[in-house]
This record gives sequence, structure tokens and C-alpha cells, in this order.
Amino acid sequence: METMMTSSQETWLWIGTAGMALGAIAILAVGRGMVETHHRVTSFFVCAIAACLYLLMAQGQGDIIVSKASLAITPIGVGADVTAKLVYFARYIDWIFTTPLLLLGLLTVGLKALTTSGEQSRERLGLVAGIIGADILMILTGLFGALSLDSTHKYVWFIVSCGFFLAILVLIWGPVRASAVAQGEGVAALYTKLLGILTVLWFIYPILWLLGTEGTGSISLNTEVAVFTIIDLTAKVGFGLLLITGSKKLSGTQSPAAAQ
Repeated sequence: METMMTSSQETWLWIGTAGMALGAIAILAVGRGMVETHHRVTSFFVCAIAACLYLLMAQGQGDIIVSKASLAITPIGVGADVTAKLVYFARYIDWIFTTPLLLLGLLTVGLKALTTSGEQSRERLGLVAGIIGADILMILTGLFGALSLDSTHKYVWFIVSCGFFLAILVLIWGPVRASAVAQGEGVAALYTKLLGILTVLWFIYPILWLLGTEGTGSISLNTEVAVFTIIDLTAKVGFGLLLITGSKKLSGTQSPAAAQ
């Protein structure tokens, strides 16, 4: 049972804190003067929120010990079987705010073509609402699974969470990508690049959840925290910088009318 933060975990959490803070500053610097300021703002807050939550975890305030005790009367007295694990709940608070912002960054690249009429605006709104709703439920059900000690409950929630994840993939690879392709080669190339990176990185999260202490326990909590930190930095800082540089480059190749 791993129920205490180790020095290795603390070190990686401080690395995450510093990396997210520096990433937020870098995004503000790189995004200066860009036409589409909403990319700069959302990408900044993705890193800023993550920095705050990593700081919470690094200071030992973002975790909780989940435990369950079973008592049994035996011929020699009362026996107790205690199951417990350490869960970094702040990780899920981070994701429930930052993953919708990441998706909004992607969606605003791909869905410009759906803003030219009232009907298309409603279609765009419905698509965005469906993706963001599925994302929030994906994170919440993942948290429910992480807090579950019963194996059946844990994997039921894991499957439900993966179902919402697949729904997101269907939408961003289907209608949203079709919208991006309809806008021309430049938008299609940027969207496809961002989509591919996001998809690969996000596939690592459920695999790591399953292998980590919240799932099968095949890897230690030390390893889990280290890998989550690396993937988080890549998915937030790296994705944000690519979004901003790609959008700036795309705006520079478009006419003022096309960029709006």
C-alpha cells in the first residue's frame, strides 16, 4: 500500500509546478502580437491552472488517502483487513478545467467554417457542447474510479470514462476535422497536426491510469507521478506553443478577411 508522498514524487511535482509556470510565461511571450488572442489567453490559463494545482500537490495539499477496513470475528479474536491508497485528487481538478480549454483551442481552429449563418452557428454550438460535456464526464468518472477501492466499481467507472473519451475522438476526428479540411490546406494541416498530437498524448492517460496505483498497480506511484508530469507538460505547454505558433503562421499567410 502506497499511502505517503515520497521525495521522488515531491521532486516531480515541483518540476511540474515550475514547468507549467515557465510554460505560461513562454506562451504569453510567444503569443505577443498575434491576431487571434483567444489562443494566447486559453493556452496561458491552461498552464497557469496546472501550475497552481501542481503547487497544491507539491505542498502535500492535493492528495487524499482512500481506505477501507473489513472486520471479521475469528476463533482467536477480531481480525481487520485494511486497504488504502494515496490518490492525487488535485490532478482531476486540474484536468476538469484545463482539458476543456485545450479542446476549445483545437475546436476554434477547426470550426471557423461553421460561423457564417444562424444554422451553422447552432450546429457549431451543439458540437462544442457535446465535446466539452463528454470531456467533463470523462474526467469525473475517471475520478470516481480512482476513489473506488472495490475492483468492480473501479473498472466500471474506467470503462464509462473510456466511453466518453471515444465519443470525443469520434467528434474531433469526424465533423470537426471535416470542417477544418473544408477551410483549405493551411487550416487542415494545422488542425490535423494538433489533433494527432493531442490524440496520441491523451491515449497515454487511460493506459497510465490502468497500469498505475489507481488501476492494476503494475507500476509504482513514483513512476506514475513522473510519467504523468512529463505527459502533462507536453500536452499543455507543448500543445499550447504549437497552437500559438501555428495560428500565427496561418494568420500571416491569410488575407485579413480570411483570418477573421
